[in-house]
Amino acid sequence: MQILENLISAFSVLRGSKLRTILTLLGITIGIAGVIAMMSFGAGAEQLMMAQIEKIGGPSMFGVYRPGYIEKNNRWQRNTSPHYLEMRDLHDILADCPSVEVATVERSHPIDFEVEGKHRRTYLRATTNEYQAVQQWEAEYGRFLADTDMDFWNKVCVIGAKVWKEQFKGQNPIGKEVGINNNRFTVVGIMKSRGDGFDESRSEDNMIFIPITTAQTRFGGRNRVGAIIARAKNIDVVDQAMKEVKTVIRRNHGDDETFFRTWSAKKGIEGGKRIIFIMEMVLVIIASISLIVAGIGILNIMLVSVTERIPEIGLRKAVGATGFDIRIQFLTESILLCLVGSLLGILFGFIVGKGFVWVVGRFFPGVEWPSVVTPEAVLISVAAGAVVGIFFGYYPASQAAKLTPIDAIRHT
Repeated sequence: MQILENLISAFSVLRGSKLRTILTLLGITIGIAGVIAMMSFGAGAEQLMMAQIEKIGGPSMFGVYRPGYIEKNNRWQRNTSPHYLEMRDLHDILADCPSVEVATVERSHPIDFEVEGKHRRTYLRATTNEYQAVQQWEAEYGRFLADTDMDFWNKVCVIGAKVWKEQFKGQNPIGKEVGINNNRFTVVGIMKSRGDGFDESRSEDNMIFIPITTAQTRFGGRNRVGAIIARAKNIDVVDQAMKEVKTVIRRNHGDDETFFRTWSAKKGIEGGKRIIFIMEMVLVIIASISLIVAGIGILNIMLVSVTERIPEIGLRKAVGATGFDIRIQFLTESILLCLVGSLLGILFGFIVGKGFVWVVGRFFPGVEWPSVVTPEAVLISVAAGAVVGIFFGYYPASQAAKLTPIDAIRHT
């Protein structure tokens, strides 16, 4: 009952000083909105990262590659190893690595792509028919590379959605001939669109896919491949799958483990989440500065309120109110002010988050940055508002609680 009376009294006091209340709420609202917007930014970044990981096959993906430079004796040196990843490595991985669900190879390099005399610079990705299974990516029209294309070194290609739209203007390209570095290839399929991402030039939709065997015979490289990418049977066995793959490659290349490097989506996710968390915390701390400033404003306003209401405080004490009752009354006003500001800040922060998404969409047309306001962000914001109300409202409330009825007589 006393809590309800304090709330009614607090609403009455705040309504009685509208301009002061609005200005104080503005500071809290801006501070909470900043916290919400920054946490929304972090949650959106994490969701976007996971979406990008899903585009390359999911969190159980990993790979092996031969880098051009390696770090040796704390210095970066050219990789002079005579060993290269080869097709036999892929065959042995599929045969001898029980934790690997599927694997493929790839080679990528820039090419000149020509359609009816119109040229463009894009990227070639030479791979096998298992590529779409590894990447969990299918052709939208036509088909992907087949076993027969691999066996007979067929001069066929599958094009990305962006290449189709820009080079063929959306017309049916299946069966048409195109030029790849002055070699004639036949288009057999179009991949589903995956979006440009941040690097439009290296977008998956801007790729041309051909059989790895055809690339080795037409563009050189003998039996070598640029990388081997694989997917473990589940995320829990990624580390075991990587150990098995390393064992196979070392066995095939005279126990040389210095010429290749590995990567995994699992480690990338862990590192990405750690970086996003640090960035989010830095941004939240910066945004919290305005919340502290708003708290100082509450402290000042509450001190003024105590001074203005000394006769009221004295009268309440004269009729039996204790110091605890007075303290709770003023703390209720302070907390209520902050909680109302927090709710307004959550709404404003949501709007700011949507605005950020709109700005990203304008400057990066291919990026769909999600706006995410998580329940944790809402709870943290409400808790932060309550803490600010208690922390900065406690001193004025204590000053009011210390007043005696005689003080009221002196101020009448």
